[in-house]
Amino acid sequence: MKKVIINADDFGLTKGVSLGILDSMEKGVVTETTAMANGLYIKEAIEEAKVRGIKNIGVHLTLTWGKPILPKEEIKSIVSEEGNFHRRIDLVENINYEEVKKEFKAQIEKIISMGIVPTHLDGHHHAFAFTNEGLDVVFELAKEYNLPVRCPFIENLNYFKDNNIKTTDDMCIDFYNEGVSEDYLIKVLENAKDGEVLEIMCHPAYVDEDLINATSYNKHRAEEFRVLTSEKIKTYINENNIELIGFNEI
Repeated sequence: MKKVIINADDFGLTKGVSLGILDSMEKGVVTETTAMANGLYIKEAIEEAKVRGIKNIGVHLTLTWGKPILPKEEIKSIVSEEGNFHRRIDLVENINYEEVKKEFKAQIEKIISMGIVPTHLDGHHHAFAFTNEGLDVVFELAKEYNLPVRCPFIENLNYFKDNNIKTTDDMCIDFYNEGVSEDYLIKVLENAKDGEVLEIMCHPAYVDEDLINATSYNKHRAEEFRVLTSEKIKTYINENNIELIGFNEI
């Protein structure tokens, strides 16, 4: 049997994103989400998830959007003079990875403090996955909290295995932008391998003004929501020996 995790990123970013994700989990095929501790709507999003009984929530570790959890004085190497994260962390020089670890730990602890038991860790814009130093920081936290970690770039999979980090066998990050369609999602599901776990990254949302102001990737999210809640996709999954699972099942 094919096992598939469909994870919606950016929970808590805005109201429209958060409600779109929750509805995609209740009415569609999304099985997991990851929460942005610094999101505009994070408090309300978590409360709404509790009301709906949705518990498959991980932490979307963030270095490239908004403001950090910690004071800027404690993490000077990863924020601007104004105290905001840089939009492109891969272009920042002289990163202090101890500061990265402190900020990531603060983000995890904030989500835990809101009554969530995280299911896994991943990264906004895959920010920690471009260097071994970034991966090492997250691996340390994954071991501390006993959590799986998304492997966005399959060429890194052996590094995950060498460090005894739980992750999926395969990853799809291309259900995004022009790749958003029922036909493409079905193709991804067709290509999933029996006996392995595939994670599909997604970003469903109701588009609101805060989302438009927050990111250029906005209108495609409404199409993601449509595809992920479509009868065509649900029927395909039901008829093709595919089990939808969460990270707590790997």
